[in-house]
Amino acid sequence: MMEHRADKYECVRKYPILGGYLEHYNQVSRNNEIPGLISFFFIQGQAAIPYVRIPVGASNIDPRVSMFWIQDTRTGKSASYQVIEQLLNAAGLDSVDYNSGNDAALVGTLVPDPDDEDRQNPAMITRPGLLAGRKGLNFDEGSVLLKGGQHNENTTLFLQSALNSAGTGRNMLVKHMARDTFTIKSEVSLWITTYPPKGIKEHVLEKGIFQRVLTYWRHWTLEMKRAVAHELAHAVHNKPEYSVSFDEVANYFIDLQERLKARTIKLSGLSDLEWNEMSEDDQESMVMSLMGSMFTIDNSFHPALVQAIDEYYSLVENMSPDKQGVCASFIMGLQNYTTVLAHHMAMIEGTWVIRGDHVDMAKEILYDLYHNLIHWLESEVKVGSGNKEKGQMIGFWKDAYNRCERFDFDDIRGQGWVKKSELLKAFSQISNYSSPSTINSKYNEYGAKMFKDTREGVRVYVRLREEHMKKA
Repeated sequence: MMEHRADKYECVRKYPILGGYLEHYNQVSRNNEIPGLISFFFIQGQAAIPYVRIPVGASNIDPRVSMFWIQDTRTGKSASYQVIEQLLNAAGLDSVDYNSGNDAALVGTLVPDPDDEDRQNPAMITRPGLLAGRKGLNFDEGSVLLKGGQHNENTTLFLQSALNSAGTGRNMLVKHMARDTFTIKSEVSLWITTYPPKGIKEHVLEKGIFQRVLTYWRHWTLEMKRAVAHELAHAVHNKPEYSVSFDEVANYFIDLQERLKARTIKLSGLSDLEWNEMSEDDQESMVMSLMGSMFTIDNSFHPALVQAIDEYYSLVENMSPDKQGVCASFIMGLQNYTTVLAHHMAMIEGTWVIRGDHVDMAKEILYDLYHNLIHWLESEVKVGSGNKEKGQMIGFWKDAYNRCERFDFDDIRGQGWVKKSELLKAFSQISNYSSPSTINSKYNEYGAKMFKDTREGVRVYVRLREEHMKKA
């Protein structure tokens, strides 16, 4: 099970700026440390996007990090963007909110040129929408992306295109209108939050946007809500203290932009003035030409990345082929994000060489996010419902019992016992559940009513109850 704590991660222990940032975030959105940690990289991705492209074969990825956060209402999701937006603005980066609107609001539209002298038939110019350019985009009601209808489908497709890698040309959004067609370039980072609406599992599994973002789900218990309520009660008229000031955090992002710009200019051989006078398209071309030298890797990078990929695949290798195909579709996105976050670790450290330990720190976070996602898809979202699921689970537990080696005791306990550990393993193979917590949950919900248990030393044995034994 994911601990949902940021201080357990090596990067937070190693880099004080992460802990300092989280102090500010946690005062605004309490008990949401994992989204808080991701939000640092969300901001840093926007700071780096003008200068960083990461070569992958003949293509590239970029440093942006986007988030899709699924959690109960009134648990700090919306409040979290307060500190994110404040830091984006303080660092000279753009931020906007999107609550609702049409395609024109997102992509843009054509409007008459106010400077055209021909008032009867003026030339049309593009008025860009929210997805144009570089900015953090707060999508506070992500549930709209999970609803049907042509408009919502279009919105989702625009967001997917916006998240395609900068520099590839695939992040260009094209809008066809009656009088003309226009194109905008999008380099936004998306911060999407929603409560868990009905049928969300199918959307997570099927909609392509979830392969382009980091998806985080968490269920809040009543006890968690009460604890946060008590913390907020004590926070009234109680000014917090910080080990790293807000200005110091903001200055980190300002300094990072200056460092990245200075390295780009140095590698290009241009002067500051020459760079500043270049058009955005020419700057983009220069950044693309420098992506192989902006950062480099050492000999430990590739082995660490291959190891991370293997660990991601280990979470799905025991699933049925149909479930494997769906869950494994997230891994390519995780692989890209592992490379991206490894570069983020190097940026924090202030080095231009990406090492294996940078990959390891990225993997530590992403493995937990992926494991958490799989656990949610398996256990929190029911496979079937009511009597249908109950009958299926009873069948699975009986089949698992019949696959296990039987043991007999020479006392009143008698015959037909199996090792509980072997029963759980057999159930995992039959049901295709891979998460230990999910398997234990299914045992507590269904198996515990079907089996008697006993101990012999430290080992636990179980046996089907008589009413189930007759039908096994």
